[in-house]
Amino acid sequence: MQDNILMPGDAAGNYNEKWTRTFDLTFLILWLVLFMLLLCYTIAFDPHLFEAKAFFMKSVVKLSVMMVLALLGGMLCRYYCHTDKKGYITTSKNGWFKVNYTRKIQHFAAYLVPLLSPPTEPWGILPHLWESLFVLFMFLVLIKPIREASSFFMLQFNSLDRVEDRPNTLKWIVLGNMLPGLLIITIFKQIFEISLNLPLLASVVVFTVAIGDGLAEPVGTYLGKKKYVVPSWNLKNRYVRSYAGSACVYFFALLFVLLYKGQFENPQEFWLSVLLFPPVMTLSEAFAPHSMDTPLMMLIGFSLLYGICAFF
Repeated sequence: MQDNILMPGDAAGNYNEKWTRTFDLTFLILWLVLFMLLLCYTIAFDPHLFEAKAFFMKSVVKLSVMMVLALLGGMLCRYYCHTDKKGYITTSKNGWFKVNYTRKIQHFAAYLVPLLSPPTEPWGILPHLWESLFVLFMFLVLIKPIREASSFFMLQFNSLDRVEDRPNTLKWIVLGNMLPGLLIITIFKQIFEISLNLPLLASVVVFTVAIGDGLAEPVGTYLGKKKYVVPSWNLKNRYVRSYAGSACVYFFALLFVLLYKGQFENPQEFWLSVLLFPPVMTLSEAFAPHSMDTPLMMLIGFSLLYGICAFF
C-alpha cells in the first residue's frame, strides 16, 4: 500500500463527479428501502405504533434540534473558513480552525439527542428503529443535489465535511459510523433491558463514545503533539491520531463508569469495569480504521460490559 498520510486540513478529493455515480444515490435508495420495509412491518405487526403521536412528535423535535446544531456548526465554519463557488469549505492543515471541530457537533447530536427524553411508551425495538431512521434522514437531506441547491443544507454539510475525507464524507459517516452504530445501540439496549434488566447501564457505552470519542478528535487536533497513524477503512490512505485524543477517551470511559456506579449489581462488576472498560475502549479507538471507530468501540464496549454483568 502506498504510504499516503493525510493530516487534518489536507484535501483528499472533490465533489466534481456526477452524484448519480456516487454513494449519494445509493444512500437515497437505501433509505427509501429501509423506510418502506419498516413501514410495512409496522402496519403488519404493530399498527398501534402510529397512534403514539407523542412519540413521533418527539422524534421530529429531536430531528429539528440536530439540524439546528448542524446549522450552527456550519455557520461557525463559514465564519472562520473560506468557501468555493459552490459553498464547500476550503481549508489547509496550517489553519488553526478545522471542520474536525464542528463535525463532532453532529456526532454528539446523533447519539445523545435521542437519549434526552426517551419515551415512556411505546416499548420495544420498533420505536428505536424508527428513531434511527429519523437520524439517518438528517444526513439524507445533505446529498449533493439537495445541498448544492440550498444554502440551508449546505451549511449543515459544511459542519461535517472534513476535507481529508472528500469525496467520501457522507459514505463514511453513514456506512462506517451512523448506520452500524445506531443498529448496535438498538440491539444492545434491548439486550441490556431484557437479558440483564439494566437498561441504564447501556448509557455508559453511548456516553463514552459520543463524548469521549467525540472530543478525542478536536482535542487531538488542537493539543495533540505526539501522533500515530491508522488506516482508512478502504486502506487507500492513512490518517493521523494523537495520544492526547486517546487519553481523552480513557478519561471519559472511566468517568462514566464511576458516574453509573449505582447501576452495577455488585462491587465485582463495578471494579472489573473500572479496571477493564477504560483501557479497552481506548485501545478500540486507537486501532480502529479511520471513520469506523464509533461502531467498533460500541460493539466492543457493549460486549465487554455485558460479559462482566452476565458472568460476575
